[in-house]
Amino acid sequence: MVRPHLEYGNVVWHPQFKKDMELLEAVQRRATKMVPGLRNVSYEERLRCMHLPSLLYRQLRGDAIETYKYLHGQYRTNYLSLFYMFDPQSGVATRCHSLKMQKRDCKSMLRANILGFRIVNFWNSLPEDVVSAESVNCFKNRYDCHCQHLRYCEDFKF
Repeated sequence: MVRPHLEYGNVVWHPQFKKDMELLEAVQRRATKMVPGLRNVSYEERLRCMHLPSLLYRQLRGDAIETYKYLHGQYRTNYLSLFYMFDPQSGVATRCHSLKMQKRDCKSMLRANILGFRIVNFWNSLPEDVVSAESVNCFKNRYDCHCQHLRYCEDFKF
């Protein structure tokens, strides 16, 4: 009952500060403590027992899915206005995959929190077989396999 409220509009509204993320995660932390037999277990272990990914993982997964949809034409919009891609003809992007993005500079924290800015590092860290999946469901499955080590972590860097 709580998760849809926590995740509504995840791609549009994304907590800017770590303290805001911690407040949202605290809701799930409290809810998992209510499960009989799991009260005195660590939060990460409670998530594993209940097969619940952390809020941070779900938000990053949602961002990656939306990015995949934009880059593979699922939306009728020009994704170049949102994402700044490396030109494959220039030969600059020699590592990673064919859909590598270029990080842009921004002067405000508000702008840095927009999908096209916040997803760049993580998207570029994904392997070619994940970003070039044939469908959204295939992307989700490959993403989950590739990122399974992050599934229950509260805090991670990429």
